[in-house]
Amino acid sequence: MPNKEVEFDPRAMRRGLDLNQQEFWSAVGVTQSGGSRYEQDRRIPRPVMELLRLRYQLGIRLEDITAQNASMIRAITEGHLDTGTLKKQLEKIQRVIQSSQQLASSASELSAAAEAVLEERVG
Repeated sequence: MPNKEVEFDPRAMRRGLDLNQQEFWSAVGVTQSGGSRYEQDRRIPRPVMELLRLRYQLGIRLEDITAQNASMIRAITEGHLDTGTLKKQLEKIQRVIQSSQQLASSASELSAAAEAVLEERVG
């Protein structure tokens, strides 16, 4: 299982993102004063570090996590699901959809042509 430890200094990350403490810490549900204490080398609890990892290392906004996508996010963050593989599968699905649309269009044209031939024979 991949290492889930946060591999960055939150203060340096915040400064690099040009965010004030309120903006940075509130994104993970921590008050400005709590974030300030953490930045003064106070031990950051593991759940808070995990929230920081989700938000700032993986770019996942916490408000975007829903019951419907939580298991997918968990699988990706735990390394069970590769996003590169997902992207390749999505591209394949998009090609199948495009081919299906082209096939439906061709079938429609063929149907119209067949109706015209039948009308000529009946008429």
